[in-house]
Amino acid sequence: MVDQAQLSAYTHADIVRESLVSMMVNNLEVDSSFIERVNHIQQVDTLHILVNDLHLRKELLTPEREQRLARKYRLFSARDEVEQRVLENGQPEFLRTGDAFRGVVPFTATEVCQRCHAVPVGYTLGVSDIHLSFERISRAARDNWQRSLTIFLLFTVLIVAVATVMFTRFVSRPVERLVRAARDIRHGNLEHAIAGVAADSASRDEMLVLAAHFDEMRRSLKGKIGELDRANWDLSERNREIETALQRLKQAQEELVRSERLAITGKLTAQLSHEINNPIHNIQSLLESSLRKLDTDHPARELVAVALDEVSRMAKLTRQMLDFYRGSLLELEQEPVDIASLLLEVERMFRETLGRERITVAAEVKDSLPAVRGSRDKLKQVLMNLVLNARDAQPGGGRITMLADVEEGRVRIRVSDTGVGIPPEHLNRVFDAFFTTKREVSGVGLGLSVSYGIVHQHQGDIAVASTVGKGTTFTIHLPSMEEKYG
Repeated sequence: MVDQAQLSAYTHADIVRESLVSMMVNNLEVDSSFIERVNHIQQVDTLHILVNDLHLRKELLTPEREQRLARKYRLFSARDEVEQRVLENGQPEFLRTGDAFRGVVPFTATEVCQRCHAVPVGYTLGVSDIHLSFERISRAARDNWQRSLTIFLLFTVLIVAVATVMFTRFVSRPVERLVRAARDIRHGNLEHAIAGVAADSASRDEMLVLAAHFDEMRRSLKGKIGELDRANWDLSERNREIETALQRLKQAQEELVRSERLAITGKLTAQLSHEINNPIHNIQSLLESSLRKLDTDHPARELVAVALDEVSRMAKLTRQMLDFYRGSLLELEQEPVDIASLLLEVERMFRETLGRERITVAAEVKDSLPAVRGSRDKLKQVLMNLVLNARDAQPGGGRITMLADVEEGRVRIRVSDTGVGIPPEHLNRVFDAFFTTKREVSGVGLGLSVSYGIVHQHQGDIAVASTVGKGTTFTIHLPSMEEKYG
């Protein structure tokens, strides 16, 4: 309520100031109309207007005005300390005593005031000492609220009535006709609905004209959506074909790079092996001869035996490297190979040996598995290499599974283990010659390279998938005899 009283004091003070400014600018006098305006302020109990030293410009002063001005200074001077303080510092003050409220608000000079007063902008020309009653403020606020509410309710009722009439005439009835037409279309009476819409359209019924155009748009949109769906389907098919072609191109590029790398590596390996093979055999022969000539208890016999073992291992490695290169040059033995019996044979070969290392070997073969044409011995070598690699990946035991089935007309062979897996950064290098991830050196890293070459000699492909900590799966695809020879 105090805030409302302060706002009212400011408002009334502004009214007084604006009225005084308007009259002084136009008449240079305060006439009776100003008194009437002040009397119309209902919330004000009393109003006392104080004037400061007005500093009127000399050119505006006449003897009569000077006398009236002197009387105003006597009549409109400060009556108490509050009014005197506001006149001096130009800051408003508000006081409350019971139900009465007093606001002493200064009015300061503006640029307009400088026409008559030789004072700076912001100079306190006078003060409005306004006395208000909280009861009158509350009553006036209540009356204003009731009056505003009454006007709002009347205006709302009028708007609702007009809107109801307009809605009924221009929306409800046309929509009802449109709903009936839609119901006829739903029941299959399409021709009748279109004829009715066309007839009403001639009578300028906007809603039915809209219905006719909407129905036409619906049919057109349905056709366009059908065309768009077909275009999207064609585009999706083309995208899938492009993705498949790109994937095949990428695989072919990787295969080409790997094949060229293997060919270069094999040729270099063969040359090196050939150069060092003769000296190694000579050293091996000399060590064997020396070992035979030494007595059993001779102190040098043990050293010669160790040297012979190392040289023999070197001879074995060079022979493996030569076999790696020569194997890619030899023509394959073309004979039907029963993959099912080959897997079962490899399973029997390793079952007991790997069983002692707590590794289970299992072969699963689908019925009616077609034969492939190639070399049984070379394909057996591939399977043995994969099983041995799986064994090395499971030093603490595990399971090796060999599965053979048919996929898209080709024979698919999968060799899986539950070992340590291959890190992702090594997956694209596992078929490279001399690459190995085994901690203990047990070869020269040619097993998978040889297997890769053999599979490609059979016009097949080999791929690897692995998850670290879960295991590895090698997948071989070979053309069946039905696919290769029809």
